[in-house]
Parts: sequence; structure tokens; C-alpha cells
Amino acid sequence: MDLVLEKKEIVTDFQELIYPYTVEDFSHQYWGKQPLLIQRENASYFTPLLAMADIDKVLDFHRPKGSSLRVVKNQEPLDPVTYENKDGSLNLNKLYTSYAEGYTLVINEIDRFWAPIQTLCHNLRALLSHKTTANMYLTPKNQTALLPHYDTHDVFVVQVAGKKHWKLYDTIYPTPRVGSPQPIFAREHLNKVQDITLNAGDMLYIPRGIPHEAVTTDESSLHLTIGVYPTQWIDVLTKSLDQITNTQVALRQSLPVGFLNPENQEWPEEILHTLSELLHNALQPKQLKQTMQHLGEAFKVDHKPMADGHFEHVDQIENITLETKVIQRNHMNCRVLKTATVARILFSGNVVKGPAAIAPALEFIADHKEAFLVNDIPSLSDANKLKLAGRLIRAGLLKIYY
Repeated sequence: MDLVLEKKEIVTDFQELIYPYTVEDFSHQYWGKQPLLIQRENASYFTPLLAMADIDKVLDFHRPKGSSLRVVKNQEPLDPVTYENKDGSLNLNKLYTSYAEGYTLVINEIDRFWAPIQTLCHNLRALLSHKTTANMYLTPKNQTALLPHYDTHDVFVVQVAGKKHWKLYDTIYPTPRVGSPQPIFAREHLNKVQDITLNAGDMLYIPRGIPHEAVTTDESSLHLTIGVYPTQWIDVLTKSLDQITNTQVALRQSLPVGFLNPENQEWPEEILHTLSELLHNALQPKQLKQTMQHLGEAFKVDHKPMADGHFEHVDQIENITLETKVIQRNHMNCRVLKTATVARILFSGNVVKGPAAIAPALEFIADHKEAFLVNDIPSLSDANKLKLAGRLIRAGLLKIYY
């Protein structure tokens, strides 16, 4: 590998996650194709993401419950009544006891509860252009939490502490559809491919559809599974058809009366011809470009921004002047769209609209990753510069640069 990477105190992005591989190497050789095992012999590589000592804090302060917390052994979950108090808090002593009795603690979407993991998932999402979230698994020694299964999303297994033994089996159903049922397999029906031991600091990428299981032996294990839920080609096609349905009457028309009756042998040929024409229209370059644009809009707006103490900036909106410096909040990844009458700026968690005349001002703001003066915003009067800056601070795109 020619890549040289200066190791940071904490893993925050995809390049650091797959180091020493490059993003290009991973994309071409492994993404959706085959597993990737990275063994680093650096037990502290992932420790800053989540230490064993942090788990109590996540449980006590953030109170994950319902689908966010599972306590499971051999695929059998423990009844939450066992460890939830009446006020909604968690009984940590009961959880300690369950863990000592061989139960694995699973915190789903732990990126909603712990800032370092949220930052990593946020950055992965931005680079991969796919929904990303993380689950935590704390497994005592000599235990199995889940039986052989495959996931319908791609998984990066991040071994934070201890070690865990993995078995990867031959693929039975390649690349299952995202969100489809995840079957449990009997081991005797699977062909084993490889045995892998992950030690602290190691990482294993498992594409969706590869059956796998994991067990602990003489050490407990703390690991994260970073799940990537990809947009599929079927999603693009479905979205494209959905869009042209609004403008093409043919897609909204009913199929012929009795089209399923055996005596209507001529209908299948007519139906196939109609479907072929409709698919042809949906796959036109102009339509596909519009579809990708809509998918991009939804991807940006659906993603919430990082929590970074923004309320203090909202407090200062009335005090900004033309000489106030402002800057985009971190990881906004904004984009400007315009029509003959409307201009919009899309960014994490929100969208701001205005008349088409403000498009140059929005484009200036979207293009500037460094701080700039409110007075630098082009094509607007002084009053409207202040108004737009305040509106974008309130909406969560800009913050005051101190």
C-alpha cells in the first residue's frame, strides 16, 4: 500500500476505518463483492469510539429501550420487564446480572446516543452516499448471541475490545434486497468458508447476503456493527416510474377487464408491449437525471445535522450585522436547486426556499466552506443579506464564526 495516513486520536472517517486500504481499493475490489479482513495488531485503534467504561453511561443517561435495547442469548431475548424500571430508567444491576448469566447487551442505533460513533456514521454516510447506522454488542465470554444468519445490509464489524470468533459461510442467496426477511440457518445446511478471530483494533467487512455467526470463548467482546443500507438500482427504477406516473396517463390506466382469465390469450402480449414502452420512458436520460436529483434531495434533507450547541447561535440572530462572520456548520453538504420561479438550498435536515432571484446568494453560501462576512453575500440588498443570514442560522445551515 502506498497510502500514508496520519493516525488521529479517534477514528472519524471511512479512510481511517479501512486503513491501510484506500477508498478506491475498497470500492473496486470489495464493495458488495467479498469480505475484507483488516488485522492491525493495535488494540487501542477503536477504543476512543466507545470504551467498556462508557457503556454504563450510555445506558444510564440515554435510557435506550424498546427496539433500541435488546438483551439476548442464543437468539432468545430477555423480557424488558426484567431490567426496566417503572419510570423508564434502566436497572443497571439487573443488566449486570443478565450479562453475568451469559446474555449479550445489544444497543441498536447507538449512534443516536454516543457522539463519537455518531460522528463516524455521519461521515461514512456523507462519503458512501448510503444510510449508515451502528449497533453495539457486548458479549460475555463463552457465549453466542445470534445463530447463523445473513444481513440484508452491508456490515463493518469494528472490534473495540476483547475478541470474537466469526464463521463466514458460502452465500446461498446473493445480494438480498435491503429490508427483506433475514433467515436463520441450521449449521448443517451451510458450507463453511472461513474461520476468523477478531481482536481489538481489527475490522471485518461483510457484504449483505453472506451467512455468518459469531461466538466468544475465553474473552468477552465489545464490538460495533456499522450497517450500511444502500440505495439499490431497483430503488432508482421504482422512483423513476413513480415520478412519471404523475405526467403519463398510461401508467395510471387500469389493466383490461378479465386480463387474468385464461380465455384472454391476447392480453399478455398487449400488456408486455405496454410495459416495455413505459419502462423505456422511465429509463430516458432526462428522466433518470431527475430521479437521481430527487433521491439526492431526500438523502440530504432526511439526515439530521450533528448536535453542536447551535442554540447559542440562534440566540445571536438579532445581533448580527453586515460585518458579522458566518460559516457553514460541519458536514452540511448543501446543494442549490433552482427553477424559473423558485430557488432552494438543501442541507442536512432541512431545506430553505425563496424566489429565484436569491439563487446567486444561495450558490455563494453553498460554495463557501470557509467563514465569510454577511456583507459578502452577493446580489441582495443589505437588509436582505441580514435577513437571509438570519434565516439560514435559524434553519440550521449557518453559524456565527467567533
